[in-house]
Amino acid sequence: WCWAAFDWARRPASGPALRLSRSFGLGCADYDRLVLSVMAPPGAVLRLIAETDAGQRRVQAPPAGIQKREVTLELAGATRLKSVTIEIDAADDGIAKGWFNWLGLQHSGRLTRKLQAEAETTRDQRWEQHLKDATFAPSFTPSYGLMLNAEELTALRRRHAALCAAGATSPFVTAAEAAQARAPESMIHDFVNFWDDSRYNRERDHGKFILNHGLNAAIAGHLLHDKELLRLAARYALSIASCGRWDDGFTCHFPGSTFNHVCFVQCLCAYEVAGILDLAGEYFTDLGRDFLLRRLAEESIGSITYNTWSRPYIFGCNQLAWFTPARMLTLGILSRHSPRVRPYLDIAYRELCDSLDATILPDGGYPEGPMYFRCIGRDAGLGVYYYSRAIGRPMAELIPAAMRRCGDFGELVVSTDDTQDTIPFCDARPAHEILSQAIMAELLPDSAWPPMLRKCMARHGGWPVNPLYEEDGYPDMMADPAIAWGIAERMPTVLAEARPFVILPEMGPLSSLRVFQGHQVKLLIQGNRAGAGHAHEDKGSFVLECAGETFAMDPGTCTYGNPLAGLLQQCERHNMLVPYGCRERPAPSLCLPHQVKPTGQGDATSFHAEIDASPGWEPFYHHWQRTWDSPEPGILTISDKYALAKGTGVEFFWQ
Repeated sequence: WCWAAFDWARRPASGPALRLSRSFGLGCADYDRLVLSVMAPPGAVLRLIAETDAGQRRVQAPPAGIQKREVTLELAGATRLKSVTIEIDAADDGIAKGWFNWLGLQHSGRLTRKLQAEAETTRDQRWEQHLKDATFAPSFTPSYGLMLNAEELTALRRRHAALCAAGATSPFVTAAEAAQARAPESMIHDFVNFWDDSRYNRERDHGKFILNHGLNAAIAGHLLHDKELLRLAARYALSIASCGRWDDGFTCHFPGSTFNHVCFVQCLCAYEVAGILDLAGEYFTDLGRDFLLRRLAEESIGSITYNTWSRPYIFGCNQLAWFTPARMLTLGILSRHSPRVRPYLDIAYRELCDSLDATILPDGGYPEGPMYFRCIGRDAGLGVYYYSRAIGRPMAELIPAAMRRCGDFGELVVSTDDTQDTIPFCDARPAHEILSQAIMAELLPDSAWPPMLRKCMARHGGWPVNPLYEEDGYPDMMADPAIAWGIAERMPTVLAEARPFVILPEMGPLSSLRVFQGHQVKLLIQGNRAGAGHAHEDKGSFVLECAGETFAMDPGTCTYGNPLAGLLQQCERHNMLVPYGCRERPAPSLCLPHQVKPTGQGDATSFHAEIDASPGWEPFYHHWQRTWDSPEPGILTISDKYALAKGTGVEFFWQ
């Protein structure tokens, strides 16, 4: 139920790789279809077989793609299910992963009527009682000045016009054009997609991207003084607010459900709606504004508060910080209409500080890796940004002390590869969010964060963007670059020099940076803090960069809706020493409950490190020790000493 995962190490000699059967005795006279929601490994073939009182019913699905699908079996008059069998044939001989979501009965006639009713009752684009009409002339002044105030918008407009005058194509305008491509009212639905993550939505909702477009239209509307874009942004806010639930699927909302996807989607919806209320608020009537305020309070703040009360674990990982920007922005706007909201801002700030004290290590490291560090730089930083504006105190006075420790972490993760910002180890991608870079650069001007920010902007022709989701077809949020651009203007012109050796003893990794024939050489060696989340089977792996390219890579991750995300965690996808000749797939424990950390030393010339990578490999290695020796930047010798407990040999994987 909801992400029951499976995997196999190799294709069997004959028959399906996976077969599951269950006997029922379930009446189905009121339904005409059996539906299985499944993410089968790409290329795999699935069969759904039902024994019924009217005989056997079976269907074979086409080879699976890279998105979850719903396999439908026509019951053809059957009134009772006796048993159900699921079979999956492997596509090839390799390792495969997938998962099941749910198995359910469907009445196709009632579904057709439901979808038809949704289409017929979709609001028109006038929103007559909620929006001012098309003749309204806006002042292009933000309603609250929390996201961006009038002076900041003027400066943003000036910088934007200068680049456009030089012939550059504006990503802000491109994003607005994408927002105009589809009427927001056509995407009003029972639920809201969580970005491009398709794990929990229905198959018919793939590609319904209602989020981000509205804020993008609002930002571009201010840049271009385009009142139609501002009005479009307001329509997006009303359309999001008209969606039945701010969640990504029915699994969270049916009688008796105990499944909860925490409050991710609620926060995304709230951030979008609250931001549009700020930037395009003058377009709403009192009725429209009050409709949005009520949805923000009940659907978002209510959910965030419940999960903060009931789930202590969110304080010890990325999630409390992840929820904070939406929480602070929403509370800031609500507090302008109800003074009783004011104490809740202080509560949210104290809880953020508590979470940062628990998640940022004494050495400034962050065990969940560079991508999830955006929850420190971007999310925690943006939460403080909105808190400072809501209560009228300078942001510099409110930055939690834990964030000021993260200079060495930036030095460790910054990449010398010309195409990326950070080295994407753990669940990560090579682009680090621009607003995270900007906030950390302003907070720590003598660290590696300002050079990272400069490099990122130069790579994009001076624009403050890094398109994180372009490979998924998902629109990037342009409010973040808009805020980051103002911060980037304040960056120092003289940047700090990179250090040749960095070690984070609490987090685990270490890195060396030297110069070979005029080019930078960077070596990062992975380590593990016991219990670290979003980690991979990679302790003892390494990343090697030289002359702006990557020579030994870490694959990072992809969207979690793709089973490749699970495969990319595996040791075979890293620069590891892996046994072969075992019946099962050799792998260390994940999440690894041991401290596995390299030790070493280095300077501008030489480098040496070693690691005992055995912990967690107990079923396969008696011991495994790896050393790296580099007496000068042009020579690197890697040595492995090991004794197998299982298997007939080892393979040295080099990605």
